[in-house]
This record gives sequence, structure tokens and C-alpha cells, in this order.
Amino acid sequence: MKSNALTGLREGAMRLDSSRSLLIRLLMLAVLVLVPPMVIGSYRALDNFKRGLGPEMDLKAAAIARDLVAQLERAVGFGIPVDKLVGVDEFFAQVLSANPEIRYLGITDAKGDILFLRGALSEQLNDAYRGRSGRALDDSGLKANIADFVDLALPVHVRDVPVAQVHVGFDQDYVAAQLFGIFYDIAVVLVVSLIIAFEVLLFVVVFNVSGPMKLVAEVVAHARRGDFTRVPGITSADEVGHFVRIFNSAMRQVDGAYRGLMAYIDEVRSGHFDREVAGQVSEIADRVRFLFRFHPSGAPLVLREKLSSDVRLPLFLFIFAEELSRAFMPLYAQALPSPAGWLLTPELLIALPIAVFMAGIAVGSLWAGAVTERLGSRKVFQFGLAPAVLGCVMSGLAHGVIELSLWRGIAGLGYALVTVACQSYISKTTVDSNRATGLGSYVGAVLTAAICGTVAGGVLAERIGFGPTFFVSTALILVSGWLLSHLLAVVDHGAPVAAPVPSGRPLLRIFANWRFTVLVLFAAIPAKMALTGYFFFLVPLTLWNSDHSLAELARIMVLYPLVMLAVSSQSTRLADQMGWRIGQVALGGLIGGAGILSMLAFDGTLPLVIGIVCLGVSHGMSASPQLAAIPDICWIECNRHGRTQVLALLRTLERVGSVIGPLLAAAFLLHWGVKGAVIGLGAVVLAMAAIFAMVAGAYGSGPHLETEEDVP
Repeated sequence: MKSNALTGLREGAMRLDSSRSLLIRLLMLAVLVLVPPMVIGSYRALDNFKRGLGPEMDLKAAAIARDLVAQLERAVGFGIPVDKLVGVDEFFAQVLSANPEIRYLGITDAKGDILFLRGALSEQLNDAYRGRSGRALDDSGLKANIADFVDLALPVHVRDVPVAQVHVGFDQDYVAAQLFGIFYDIAVVLVVSLIIAFEVLLFVVVFNVSGPMKLVAEVVAHARRGDFTRVPGITSADEVGHFVRIFNSAMRQVDGAYRGLMAYIDEVRSGHFDREVAGQVSEIADRVRFLFRFHPSGAPLVLREKLSSDVRLPLFLFIFAEELSRAFMPLYAQALPSPAGWLLTPELLIALPIAVFMAGIAVGSLWAGAVTERLGSRKVFQFGLAPAVLGCVMSGLAHGVIELSLWRGIAGLGYALVTVACQSYISKTTVDSNRATGLGSYVGAVLTAAICGTVAGGVLAERIGFGPTFFVSTALILVSGWLLSHLLAVVDHGAPVAAPVPSGRPLLRIFANWRFTVLVLFAAIPAKMALTGYFFFLVPLTLWNSDHSLAELARIMVLYPLVMLAVSSQSTRLADQMGWRIGQVALGGLIGGAGILSMLAFDGTLPLVIGIVCLGVSHGMSASPQLAAIPDICWIECNRHGRTQVLALLRTLERVGSVIGPLLAAAFLLHWGVKGAVIGLGAVVLAMAAIFAMVAGAYGSGPHLETEEDVP
């Protein structure tokens, strides 16, 4: 009877712990709540915009045309023939630059022959202009569709005699293109809102429902085996908390009944005059103690479980804040004053903020692992917020590239502390069987934040500017810090255990482990070189120089985290279920290098898209398996120095590639141009990946010593 009841309770808890269906229903509810109002409101707003933009375009074209007519009539009035005017092309270039929606400006004579034209080809307009040369124009002008343009013509008079016509043209599809851009921005905001809603719902479900019920299921599983030494430590005031309090009350009643029974048995055994009865009672007591276990302190131990999802939402918000500037950082540096010289070339200065940010991460990672072991994840996360907030605020207020680089380095220091603290927390809450999946939670939070931050940063920067976008990042960092402080104050009870922290020299013996050294030099470092040198530096510059807007640039760059997120979910399963870790790292490196080299075969934006997608596949395949492989290939080192320190060392060393990447790309850019820089960097990455792929077959499987010989 008791066994059946416990089995039913455990099965019910496990059903509640299965949060997937509940999460899906909540996500569907969020979609139903968010999407219809936004779609309806956006449709109405776009319809009003469409009806109002056409007349506004006509008014602007007419205003520009009248201004040009006035200036021409003034010049011709001084006796200068229209066809002898000087500097018209330069003047037209300035007007077109200030009014990007205007495609071309032109002047024709009375016969319709083109005298001056800027922004279009004369072959596209000649026939139409000559065909209406004899047609008289009033002061309101003539609007006509010519080829792919809408042309507005106004007459130029000298003593009431028309001597020329001014033409202002814009695309017929301009309004549609603007509507599409606005619609795309609205869709981006909607998708970002849904992803944020998903992260919040995931946190709510795991923290308030599935996590507590998983703890209850664990306690029930122990109780089925007769172990009543613990109760779940859930203190929430919701329905789950109410259930847990009733459950704990029942467990304490069982504990009290056991202690009452033992007290009664002791009383009978000590007070009964019949030794045979006393012996039987002692046998009963021994049998009960054999079948059931209760905590010797007199009360069940309160069990609290740490989950890798505890830090997911704060980490998501923090990375989201940092990723807001990802799409425009080289452009922001390019727009700031810079003291260029023979050493600090313009190309190097543009890359400097990215390189210094990565250097800050590398420096912070050197001691972040040891500090986390001593102080715990919560305190280190809070310490990391100070430089992150300071660096973010001052980056928005920077007045030069050198100043911006300094503050980005400080922000990188905070980034290192926060991410290492979260990674350490997740690593300590997982075991070997779910290690890659737990680290996949870290990677998943980073990638979803990168998706949201990249596209939202492009939209924000285009709407409010580079500097104010950093202030939005600051607000998000503060929210993430408050949230994590609250969460870990609940789940991280007790002082952290201060593990003995070895000096740096013994840890450096890890380089005697050739597997670790090869992994760092030919897999981890080139992966970061490709990320920072190609994706963070060369891609934004190339797209910006190709006349893409900030929003368009962000839309293209978001392909990387999207592809990486889709691939990483499968790679973690392969790493955990099949143990295929090093092979994924090797194959991923080859795919990334080959994708960057697609610049050799294609022109325009296509090779960049191919390179971004391949880089997403590459890093999606290798990110989690690379971290998960460390305890296998560095088994002795992880036990001797701590897994956190070894992982922190790996992250520090791979940041060397993050620093080298943009600097190397800037050097290639200076000598070979944009295309040559992409090809050169891709060749370096592919060559290093090929070396690792050739060595990967010798890694074998299972744990390895720090050298190939026995360690004394």
C-alpha cells in the first residue's frame, strides 16, 4: 500500500517535472497574446504610412526641384548659358547625399536633350525626355513614370521663356522598399519579444514548477528505498510551494512516528522483565532500522538542488546587453576621431576596440576561475557587474577611438568575470552524463541573447544612434545583476567551499598534455580568430561599405547565432549520447574556414552570407563539445586543479585568438583590401583547422593523463 502510494506520488511528480508540454502551452499562449495585437497594430500603422508617404515624397521632390529652379534662373539671369554652368555635378552630388530617397537629378534643354545628370544613366531617360520636348509645363511641373523612376519636371524661365527643365527622380519602388524595411523591423521586434518571452517562461517553469517537482521526485525516490532523511527545500508561496509544504509535513510526521516508535521500543526493551520479549523487540527495532533510514539529528535534512537553468535568464540579459553593440562597433569606431599615425593606421584603429575588449576578457579569465572557486558564483557575478556597467556607460560617452578602446577593455573584464562565474555554476550542477547538455544551456542562453542583441542593436542604433544604445545596454546589465543576486540568494545558500587554489605554475603543466595543447592552438584559437576577425570586424565593414543600412547589416549578421543555435542543439546530443566530441570540433573547424574562403568563388553579399552561415555551423558543432571534452582529455588536471580552473584557462587561451583576429584582419585589410583580408584570414583559419583534423584521430576516447606516461 505504502509502496503503491509512493510510486503514484513519484509518477505524478515526474509528470509535473516534464515541463516541455507545459512550456510549449505557455509559449503558445504568449504567441497568442503578443502576435495578434502587434500584427493588427502594425498593419494599420503601415497602411497609414503608405497612404501618407507618397504625397510627402511628391512634396519633397517638388521642394527640391523649386530650389534648383530658383538657383538656375538666378544664374541664367546673369547671362550664363545653361549648358555652360560649372560645378553642377558636384552640387547635385551634395543634394543627393543629403537626400538618399532621391535617385537622380538632371537638367535638360528646351529640346529635351540631357545637359547634366547625376544618379542615373542617360540611356534610361533620353527617349522619354525627347518625346515630351514640345510640351509646355506650368509652375506645378509634370510628374511621369519613366522606366523604374517617378520623374518630376519643372521649367526654368528666362524672361518668361522656358529655356530648360529641372528633373528630380526617385524609385517607383521606394515606398514599397521603405514599407518592407519598416515591416522587417517590426518583425524583428516581434521575434525578439517572443524569444525574451520564451526565456522568461522557461525560467518561470523551471524555477517554479519543474525544478521543485524534480526535487520532490528525488525525495520520493529515496523514500521508496526507505530513506526518509531529507525533505525538499521549497519555500515559494504558490501552488507548488503549498504542495511541497504539505508533502514535507507528511514526511516530518513519518519521521516523528519513527522516533515515537523507537522511543516506545526502547522503553519496552529496558522495562520489560521477560528477556525473550525484549529480544524480540530488539529484533523488530533492528529490522526497522535496516528497512528505514532517518536523519540522526532528529529532523529531516532540507534538500536544495542547484540547476544549470538558475543562471540562464540573468546570463541571457547580460549577453543581450553586450550584443547590442556587436553589429555596429567597427562603424562606431570609424565615426570617432582617431590619432592615426604610421603605427596606428586607420584600419588598426577601427579594429582596436574589438581587440582590446577581447584582451580584457582574456586578462579577466586568467584569475576569474580561481576567484570563483574562492568566493562563489554569486559574488563574482556581482563583482563583474561594476566594470561591465562602467565600461558600457563610458563607451557611449567616448570622444575618440583610444578612449573607446580603454572602456571596452574594462567592459571585457566584467564580461569575463560574469561568464566564468555562470559557466562555473553550470559546470558544478552537472555530471558526466549531462555535461554537454548543461553546457548547452549556457551556449543556448548566449546564442539566443546574441540573436536578440544583434538585430535589436542594429534597429536601435539606426533609430537612436550609437551612444544611446550603450545606455540601453547599461540598463539591461543592471537588471540582470539584480535578478541573479535575488536568484542565487535563494538557491546558493551557505558559504562557498574555498577549494585550495594552486599557483599558476603547476597549472601550466597542463601544456605537457599534448591533446590539450593541440586543441588550444589549432581549434580554440582559430575559431575565435574567425569570430572576431571575420564576423565582428570584416563583415560589418564590408556590408557598410556596400551601402547596407544598420538594420540590414544586423539582419544579415543574425544568421550566425540563428544557425549556431540550431546546430548546437543537435551537437550536444551527439556529444552526450555518442561521445562524438573531438570529431565535431575538427569537422566544424574545416567547415568554418571553407565558408570564409567562399569569397574566392562569389562576388557581392552572397559570399558573406555563405561565410556567416558556415561559421555558425562550425561554432555550433564545436562550442559545447569542445568544453565537454576537457574533463576527458584533462582528467588528472581537472581533479588536481578543479574543473573550473581548467575551463577558465581554456577560455583565457582561446581569447588570444580573439585578440589576434581583428588585428590580423586589419593588417590584411591595409595591404590587400577587404576581399584580400577575408581570403587571407580564411586561409589561415582553414590551414589551422586542417592540422587539428589530421591530429584528431589520435585523441582516442576516455580520460587521459596530463602526459603520456604515469604521473608520479
